[in-house]
Amino acid sequence: MKTYTKLASLLAASSLLLVACGEPEATPEKEVPKTQAAENTTAKTEDVQTEGVQTEGVQTEASKKEDTTVTSTSSKKIETKSKDTVKPILRDFLQNQFKTAKNGMTEGVPFESGKSVYEDITNKWGKPATTFSNNTNYIEYKKKGKVTYAFAIGRGDRVYDVRTFVAPDSSFKLSDITFSDIIAIGGKPSSTTYNGKDTILNYKVGKNTLKFVGPTKTKKLDHISIFNQRASEPMGGRG
Repeated sequence: MKTYTKLASLLAASSLLLVACGEPEATPEKEVPKTQAAENTTAKTEDVQTEGVQTEGVQTEASKKEDTTVTSTSSKKIETKSKDTVKPILRDFLQNQFKTAKNGMTEGVPFESGKSVYEDITNKWGKPATTFSNNTNYIEYKKKGKVTYAFAIGRGDRVYDVRTFVAPDSSFKLSDITFSDIIAIGGKPSSTTYNGKDTILNYKVGKNTLKFVGPTKTKKLDHISIFNQRASEPMGGRG
């Protein structure tokens, strides 16, 4: 009887030991979700990095669109025509403009870009309507509220840009002149640039640049500018 009791006690103790020893084996199974969570975290991190790459790609596409827009604007064609198709009065005016621009002058304006000074203008035409407003170096003359002529004044009060917004007489308007007319008379521009909604046809004539400026949409002349690079250092405004 004592032997049976000892045997029963031994078996019970062994069972308890087996149960106790079996619990640690279950621990790795509980860590599996943690491992999966870690893998999920890694996957999310990789997703974030991938999204970053996609974002860079979108920015690149946006940049390409901007480049395309510039190229598209630059490549807008101007219809070509022969000199004979330009109205005689416009043809004569343009031909004369290309000649006088070499001396920094435009028809109807007795001042020379790169040579005349501020006092030359005011002594002959009087005080301008706009006099160096907002610390700019431009002065303007107006008629009925509209700008007719403008001048940029540089170092030493020297004129470096002569701009005319009107025709020399009332027989035509500058807006009657198209870019096609200008190219027909002057040939291909030295360069074509863009400023906002305007197209600028630039011709190198002697020491000056003759600029024909007008809306890109209409391709018609708005004003003429005779720019002298050598005299173009701004004087920083004037009171």
